[in-house]
Amino acid sequence: MKDNQARVKQNRRNAALVEFMLVLPALLLYFVFVVYPLFGGIFYSLTDWDGIRKTFNFIGLKNYIDIIHDSYVLGPLKNTFIYAFFNTIFLNILGLLMAIGAESVRRGRNIFRALLYIPSVLSAILVGFVFNFIFDKSLGTLGKQLGIQVMANNLLGSKSFALAMGILVTSWKSAGWYMVVYIAGLHNIDQSLYDAASVDGVTGWKRFWYVTFPLLAPSFTINMVLAVERSFKQYDLLYALTGGGPGRASELISMTIYNESFTNKRAGYGTALGVILFLIIVAITLFQMKVLRKREEDAR
Repeated sequence: MKDNQARVKQNRRNAALVEFMLVLPALLLYFVFVVYPLFGGIFYSLTDWDGIRKTFNFIGLKNYIDIIHDSYVLGPLKNTFIYAFFNTIFLNILGLLMAIGAESVRRGRNIFRALLYIPSVLSAILVGFVFNFIFDKSLGTLGKQLGIQVMANNLLGSKSFALAMGILVTSWKSAGWYMVVYIAGLHNIDQSLYDAASVDGVTGWKRFWYVTFPLLAPSFTINMVLAVERSFKQYDLLYALTGGGPGRASELISMTIYNESFTNKRAGYGTALGVILFLIIVAITLFQMKVLRKREEDAR
């Protein structure tokens, strides 16, 4: 009896060791590319490192104190919050409408889905340059011919419209990914619920509002959290589209981090900005999860 118990324990230990060895490569990659850079970034944010020299001085919280009093970062930080707020709304509205539209198509549904999803796989840099040309040449020429002064001038060159155009282009490019998540959510809704709603006379908008949308709560949670996180970290598309201009009107905090770290040779300061951005994203994500998880529970 004791031999059997010892053998069982040994088999469990062997199985646990095998499982650990299988997971070990992923853990090592996670440590090298996530954990180490995270804590390394926190350390360098407490120094005056310029990003080039091997030597640097430990200055404690000076970078963070300087950021609080630095009006240079207030504009990009404000732009980032505006961009994240409206981009999150537009991405989810477009993604949901595209999902419902794609699912309502009976013939050629897969082709229609693919066409809607294609912009999501395009290079962000390529999309930025293409739309830069469109706003500068095509829309400008069309605006002049139609006599519309707003369109006649390059909207990306306007302080009032540059950020808004960036939001629209980002929504066009990325909405397909969120559409896929909503399509998966629509497929998880039991058809019998729609049948019961039809028997009760609930159709059209009321069916969407009282049946479809509440049951899409898990998909809505995923898309909201990811949209906010990606919006706060946005860099490449908007950089290719506007370069942060004109006059920093469309500069996001990610661009400021890059400029401070590499252009101005203030890597410690730029890293401190990155840590602050990380904390902002974590705080907003935790708040979102608390609110949206409660909504999921209420929808059950």
